[in-house]
Amino acid sequence: MSDDRIRPEDEWPLPPVWMWACEECAGLYRTMKHVQEETEEARLTCEPGIDFDPMDSAIGTQIALAQHMAAAHPEQLPDWDPACAGCTSHREAIARDSGAADRAASAAHFGNEHRARHVFAPPSIVGLY
Repeated sequence: MSDDRIRPEDEWPLPPVWMWACEECAGLYRTMKHVQEETEEARLTCEPGIDFDPMDSAIGTQIALAQHMAAAHPEQLPDWDPACAGCTSHREAIARDSGAADRAASAAHFGNEHRARHVFAPPSIVGLY
């Protein structure tokens, strides 16, 4: 494989139909993709010294979408991926915090946010958050 080819783990998945049925999911997804495009364009065309860091906004839009999906659509999120280190970590946190109601709820919500990212983000970045 040459260096200019996209690796499968970097491919953005096509969102499922149920996401498009939710106005908020669809809007947050469109915003996320727009910010990605704008950030990439800035990276390619801006002069040195211009801040086009995707961590400033692109990641924030992914987090917003994952938070919404975790709160509004937990039953539609994918199962835990046994090959994903993030899934394993979140499952361990949920098991560890199961005795304390407030921590258990937080661990479950963060785990759902991670699972939501499996729906719309490439595998190479799902584990970053």
